[in-house]
Amino acid sequence: MEEEWAFLMRAFNDLEAEIACGLLRQDSIPVRLKESDPLTGAMRVLGGQAYEIDILVPRQMLPRAKALLAAAEKEEP
Repeated sequence: MEEEWAFLMRAFNDLEAEIACGLLRQDSIPVRLKESDPLTGAMRVLGGQAYEIDILVPRQMLPRAKALLAAAEKEEP
């Protein structure tokens, strides 16, 4: 049976997505990225970065992933 993935957040550029994914992976939470628009790949080639990237995690890990990102957000200066 295939693992069910759930929407965690939408990042608004590649850097934001990589920071969030790095935090999640560091805590052993697998991630999948889904570009919100089929033209995102072309925007990356032309403009250097993509916009609106959905971050998905396994459904059973969603509460843990949300808590991890919320804690990291509170730690920002």
